[in-house]
Amino acid sequence: MTKPAKISDLDLHAYIDGELNADQARTIEEAVARSPALAVRLAGYRADKEMLKRMYAPLAQRPIPLAWVALARTTTPVRARHSWRLVGTIAAALLVILVGVSFHLGQRQNLGGDVVEAALQVRSGTVGPQKAVTVDGMAEARHYDAALRQVVGANVKVPDLEPMAYHITGLRFYDGAAEVSYRDGQDRVFTLYLRPSDGKTRFDQFEQKGLRICVWQDDRISTVMAGDISAAVMQRLASLTYIGLTA
Repeated sequence: MTKPAKISDLDLHAYIDGELNADQARTIEEAVARSPALAVRLAGYRADKEMLKRMYAPLAQRPIPLAWVALARTTTPVRARHSWRLVGTIAAALLVILVGVSFHLGQRQNLGGDVVEAALQVRSGTVGPQKAVTVDGMAEARHYDAALRQVVGANVKVPDLEPMAYHITGLRFYDGAAEVSYRDGQDRVFTLYLRPSDGKTRFDQFEQKGLRICVWQDDRISTVMAGDISAAVMQRLASLTYIGLTA
């Protein structure tokens, strides 16, 4: 692993998980410092891991169902090949669930609703802001964290998307809503629209009006992310946005 091109995704995951020795970790760090593309990959995997940790942390705190404990105590040990068959069965079942969830989300893409339409109107400039500011970097954007919290009504801050090479360019404030704008090295615009939630939990990702849209909503805030990007890039940007908003 002396060259960035030879560093695999498994190497990056091992580095994130702290499974490499000091020399291997140093090799990764030096390669990341030389390669912006590798740095983006590493940041993306870190964001994915953090998102999964946040999503499933509540499940980890729940007690193991007594029926599962009883089953584990009474089940006769099986040979390795049967265990792997069981693992394969579980994996297949999880895949069916994930496919089902993806299909369900896809079916909902025409149910974008008011928050998505509002976000797209703001992005297109159809609705004029009460206040618009241009910022040059996150240090300057930090001055508007308090204003964002006041508009959204939650303890949030302007997300830093620099690890994915998206640089903040400005904020626009509306009556009860705000938009944060970013651009990457290819001048592609990524926008984050925020406003108080209507109380319903929701997570969607779909295409609308030539843009990749991601909607994330809990009982406090509604967020709509939009950009001319792939689903994979949106997934990582959404993860990084969530972490940046709530960290």
